[in-house]
Amino acid sequence: MEAAKIVDCSPRHIRETDPTLLRVRLIGQMEARTLTGESVLPVGGKTRALLAILALSDRKPVLRSRLAELLWSQRPEEMARASLRQEIHRLLDALSPLGADVIDVQRHALALKPALTSVDAERLLTISVRTIDSVTLPDELLLGELTGVDPALDEWLIQQRERLSTHLRQVYESAVRELTDPDQVDNVAERLLKFDDLNEVAWQARVQMALHRGDTGRAVALAEQMTNLFRDAERHTLTPATQALIRSIPTENNCKDLAHDLSQAPPAAGTPEASFTAPVQRPDPMLALPLHYASQHAAAAEPRKISLVFLTPSSTDETLAEHGQNLRDQLELLFVNMGIFDILALPETSLPDPVSATAAYRAWGMDYIISANLRAGPEGSENRLILRVLDARHGGVIIWGTHYDFPRSGPDTAKNSLLAPAQAMQWSIFVTEARRIAARPDTELSALGMALRAFTLLMRHDSALFGRIGFLLERADELDGDDGAIALIDALHCYIRFLNEWSPETEAVFARGLRSVRAAISLMPDLHAVEVLLAAYLMHEPTMHSTALSVAQSAAEGILRIEGYHKDSPDLLMAEIVLALLGEKMTAAAEKVKILLKNGYRSQLLELLRPVFMMILLLGEDYQEVISLGRLMSGLYPSYPSSLLYYLIALVEVGDCAEEMHQVCRHLLRLVPDLTISKAVSRFPYAGKTRLTRLAEALGKAGLAEG
Repeated sequence: MEAAKIVDCSPRHIRETDPTLLRVRLIGQMEARTLTGESVLPVGGKTRALLAILALSDRKPVLRSRLAELLWSQRPEEMARASLRQEIHRLLDALSPLGADVIDVQRHALALKPALTSVDAERLLTISVRTIDSVTLPDELLLGELTGVDPALDEWLIQQRERLSTHLRQVYESAVRELTDPDQVDNVAERLLKFDDLNEVAWQARVQMALHRGDTGRAVALAEQMTNLFRDAERHTLTPATQALIRSIPTENNCKDLAHDLSQAPPAAGTPEASFTAPVQRPDPMLALPLHYASQHAAAAEPRKISLVFLTPSSTDETLAEHGQNLRDQLELLFVNMGIFDILALPETSLPDPVSATAAYRAWGMDYIISANLRAGPEGSENRLILRVLDARHGGVIIWGTHYDFPRSGPDTAKNSLLAPAQAMQWSIFVTEARRIAARPDTELSALGMALRAFTLLMRHDSALFGRIGFLLERADELDGDDGAIALIDALHCYIRFLNEWSPETEAVFARGLRSVRAAISLMPDLHAVEVLLAAYLMHEPTMHSTALSVAQSAAEGILRIEGYHKDSPDLLMAEIVLALLGEKMTAAAEKVKILLKNGYRSQLLELLRPVFMMILLLGEDYQEVISLGRLMSGLYPSYPSSLLYYLIALVEVGDCAEEMHQVCRHLLRLVPDLTISKAVSRFPYAGKTRLTRLAEALGKAGLAEG
């Protein structure tokens, strides 16, 4: 049960599929073979153990001191190091038939070279849900023959076997939760039970699939088999979630008896009624709902959200610690208003042991952990809040982090807006989620998964992707038309597409975007940034400028009323930019844009809007800044017409870059061959007659046709 399974590892099979010089097998009987199948396995147990340690080090260098500790733990340090040097020579001699150095021997460390070697256990440690069919789970033990070489090595071997088993169990459990085909779910669940016969995730899936097929008899039989198995196992009790599943099976005589037996059973160890009970593991919110979840509980078919837990900021300073709860509450509200997150408030008495906190939060269904630390600054300087977003699925890897300054009197008197880092955190989570499912086909994604995939494609600033983005968002809206985040992303897509295309069909795109932004406002009424986007849409309708003004003013007033928002809030700055544009105060609008561009939190939303900011800087006549951004954008994203257009106009206005101007114009016309002056200036209806004339003249000098 402790070991793992791999594809056929016979020398013949390896020769056919593995081009590396050295192939190491650690599952079952240890092997080390050359490209031609010749064995180069060292003779001595210590030498083999040395090779095994390097093979299981994830290709990272292993310190000589660590190797000596594992292989000669009962010898003095100097003697252990001397013995290690001898074993290194023996290992290199054994591998000499390879004709190349496959071990990188450094003064203080050793490493197995990845390009020249392959390890069966390493392949197991890197499998995922999508590659699960390439592995099997035999009963052979990992490095069983090395047991007894040294007490320290024995302990290390136990850790490595547990590491391998845990990874395989997690991958199989993820597959059971994520797969949508009933036969696949059954197959993977059965394979998992051969590896771990007390795995409740697999048992639950088998019962749920039987119910999904309408086979109540099989569901009852499986439930009885599971109950008997757990009853016979020492210190194993079915969790409340599994017991609830069994009770939910349509009542027949034998099922009633089973439910009665469960009702008399003691609560699961460690889960008394007074303590916090972890919820059932939720399906992945980015993926289409597995059939066996929807068939079991009607509530399971409801749209799933990304789940978060906010930890109270830690601090050794008593004064700062008092502000920690207030900070956490503010951040929670900012995320709640987005409407796409589930925020779990855990009782303080239920917080897990910090050593295994990430695993515990993941078991409770958390996707991300928002962690913070409060530090007192030196006398006379600002205090500092260190903010981090940790990915609970990947062991607490930090996906985003920053620091936020506020005075000792508390965050409410800070000069900086807490909204800026909060927004950056939100959009970073969206991008992380989209990258996590990047290898999945569109058909496997949930509505939210499709929308976030569309957002990351939009981040590429490539006009050739607009059609695919539009399709994804249309499909997402069909699947879940009541998700405000999907409506918001669609509104952003349509607005950006409108600024980059000048065909007659673009008017329909604009109308769709206007519908989406209004839907987003109704679905997320507390998110004032959406009102700002609506005002930006209305600016492009000359007859709606007075309405746009009212909407932008309402948004600005709403932002200022919210406690904790400050004058550098991104939402407030964008509202003020719209108001300045409508008042034809172009220089003031450009100054606000410069403040936004200096935002240190690297929000993906602000990065997405960078070409829009270029347009406003152009209207504010900050041509050098537009040229600087244009050079950057054209280098990074050469297929984005709007940024090239603003770049071109700025070059014409400066007048010292004739060759650069001609190059930009030629490239722009390659992307949009039928672009004319009248089409281009049609995207500036709020610029005023004088500025529109000047824009037209600049484009004429660049070589665009009147049209």
